[in-house]
Amino acid sequence: MSSKRSKNPALPVLDDAYRLESVKDTEESTRDLAARLATTELRRVSHPGRVTWEPTDQAEPVPVPPTVVDGDGDLWLRDRGTGTWTMPEFNPKEFPDRCGEVLTWNQLAREFGPLTALADDRRIGGGRR
Repeated sequence: MSSKRSKNPALPVLDDAYRLESVKDTEESTRDLAARLATTELRRVSHPGRVTWEPTDQAEPVPVPPTVVDGDGDLWLRDRGTGTWTMPEFNPKEFPDRCGEVLTWNQLAREFGPLTALADDRRIGGGRR
């Protein structure tokens, strides 16, 4: 799924990965995961100071970042009280309904990853790359 918008244009997004030959050559059934993993690597290379988690990183990082950018470049905020995540700029006309729901880290990473810390700080998330 892609919102075709990038709130953080400096970060590579899923649309960038879908244009890669290595992703295009992947079987259709695994293409989405291949694009998500390729986006992870593109972000890690282009922004080595930011922590990026793969969509398969199901363990919530410690410390948990207060904000992350998803695979489409959209911002998600963590509620410190509940530990859940919401998209502050959710608009039902632009995004799938799922983006308007309150998600756990596992749901957010799996469905909208890769996730990248908004801050350029290696200490976030225990230094994960």
